[in-house]
Amino acid sequence: MEFVTGEDTTKMVLNTPYGVASNGDSIIYATDIAAGVVHRYDLAKRTVVYITQAGEEPLIRPGGVAVDQDGNVYISDAGSAKVFKFDKNGDFIHELAGQFQRPAGIAINSRGEKFVVDVLAHKLKVFDVHDTFIRNFPRDDTREPLNLPSNVAIGRNDDVYVTDSMNFMVKVFDQSGSYKSSIGEIGDAPGSFARPKGVAVDTDDHIYIVDASHGNFQVFNRDGKLLLFVGRNGAGPGEFSLPSGISIDSKGRIFVADTYNHRIQIFQYMPEGGPR
Repeated sequence: MEFVTGEDTTKMVLNTPYGVASNGDSIIYATDIAAGVVHRYDLAKRTVVYITQAGEEPLIRPGGVAVDQDGNVYISDAGSAKVFKFDKNGDFIHELAGQFQRPAGIAINSRGEKFVVDVLAHKLKVFDVHDTFIRNFPRDDTREPLNLPSNVAIGRNDDVYVTDSMNFMVKVFDQSGSYKSSIGEIGDAPGSFARPKGVAVDTDDHIYIVDASHGNFQVFNRDGKLLLFVGRNGAGPGEFSLPSGISIDSKGRIFVADTYNHRIQIFQYMPEGGPR
């Protein structure tokens, strides 16, 4: 029937969510890497629309997603090796001009600069507030090069946290691309990683790192000390099946792409002393 009438895009289920981002209000974006679609949920209106194309070009394997201060949305597509910009309504604006091999995670700093992970290049590409390419990241002379990075987050002081997948850690750089420190190592004990994926930073500069193999996310302070871990492998509330992306909005809501449970789980960060 789909061959005759076309695919019904009005009732798409969340298949394999990979990246997730919020506009800080009622809108949540979830990339569906296997289905080639980005789900745009409006929690206030209880509606969902689907981004399936960037102009005339279909999305193939959308992965990374980030929202800027104006509500514009940046989506990386590993299938087409491109990064696209959409407005707050989900309408296509333009493609970021840059040569990518396999774009993945995206983060935006306080100056509006976009940091886009390029997995196979073992680098990030940085674009200014006008979406013009300005530099590769980190510095070429860094003593801690990346090995198949996958995701990126920005801290309050604009430090850059990169999931260094094949080194089984998150590396921390300053804005210039100079190496500062690392979090974690390979292993199966708390504080270590087997398949590190998403990374995010909350309003108190705690670092959250998802591990697909452990089925949890772990929370560290800025010194890399483990504070707690949340979740385990499973399908119940607070349990995960190969989770991937994570993001934290200005309200302290923690969004986790629970990939093979086909859902986004939402948690609330409660700072010491209660909500602010």
